[in-house]
Amino acid sequence: MFRIEMLPAAHGDCLWIEYGSNEQVHRILIDGGPAHTYPTLRERVLHLPAAERHFELLVITHIDADHIEGIIRLLQDAQSLNCTFDRIWFNGAPQLNQVPDPAGEPLGAMQGEILGLLIKEYEERIGRTVWNRGLTDQIAYIPANAASLPTIDLPGDCRLTLLSPDHQRLLELKDHWDDELEKAGVDSGDAQALHFKLTNNRRLRPLGDVLGDEQAEEAITPERLERTWEPDDLLGSGTGEPGGNAPFGSDTSLANGSSIALLLEYPKTEPQTRFLLSGDAWASVLTASLNRRLPNNKTLKLTGFKLPHHGSIANLSPDLLQRLNCTHYLISTSGALFNHPHARAVELLLEQHNARAKPRLHFNYMTDTTSPWADEDDQKTRKYLAYHPEGISLLF
Repeated sequence: MFRIEMLPAAHGDCLWIEYGSNEQVHRILIDGGPAHTYPTLRERVLHLPAAERHFELLVITHIDADHIEGIIRLLQDAQSLNCTFDRIWFNGAPQLNQVPDPAGEPLGAMQGEILGLLIKEYEERIGRTVWNRGLTDQIAYIPANAASLPTIDLPGDCRLTLLSPDHQRLLELKDHWDDELEKAGVDSGDAQALHFKLTNNRRLRPLGDVLGDEQAEEAITPERLERTWEPDDLLGSGTGEPGGNAPFGSDTSLANGSSIALLLEYPKTEPQTRFLLSGDAWASVLTASLNRRLPNNKTLKLTGFKLPHHGSIANLSPDLLQRLNCTHYLISTSGALFNHPHARAVELLLEQHNARAKPRLHFNYMTDTTSPWADEDDQKTRKYLAYHPEGISLLF
């Protein structure tokens, strides 16, 4: 059994993965969406019996607000929810400080620092190490001189291969991290200052161990979100968010470049399911990793591909898609803020589709940006299928 759910996370990502058998279910959580969608993730946790709220792995792909804020809230609630994690993968200040760099300067960035503080406190509470457990040098990256891509086996016969970030992307993030923290007026590792920032941030407060009062979480429409959103997730982007007419694969965001991307294979011995879980990774980094894994221009046969950066044209390229033989394409976004997915990105998927089966587009919202592919006549004419639930669960 393999199940992947794209929880409704507005313009962000929150992926809930289960694999194994009915008698023994293993779970992976990738990202937590922005702060205002955290109640959905929390309710999903609470729907499990208290004794089963355990994850083999929690991955925070990178420091963008639409991926990290829900996890900041979840880790504050973890004890009251009886929610536990064997491994937490995230590249924060301790990891970036270990990346080989002639400058060797200490660094930090506000939400990344807060998350690092909460992971450390989680480790102290449970009495064991979980932060980047199982990874070489306790860093989630591809070392510059690595002979092969890092692979990690999880309990339950699941294998993960790291496809992003590479050494250069983390080095570039490292060079900008301290500048961002300086703007916030906090020193790297200053627990007292970080706790002060956290407790005074209404968006990031925990909710406790019971289903919250709906009035306690103020409803935020896409229009209101645009007025209240703080540009936390433009760290190092320089030119801002690429629009729908940007060149293919043109993302320059350093935060996105540092995104953890994984190839998941289950079962690892004779994989029946393969998913490319790309976070917001750069197309060029993913392509380079696939070129290392696939000799002689072969394609990687996939069950599913979670599109990077919510279907942004800047994170897809013909070169990347030509290396994939995939049936299911997952696009996690409501279209709020940045009008994702970009139409040219979805059309590129349909043009470059390599598998014999019809391409299947899975959207976790029906909005103005996803509805163009809801037309059944168009689907029949161009031989694709599209699904538009609010949130999606796929079972393989």
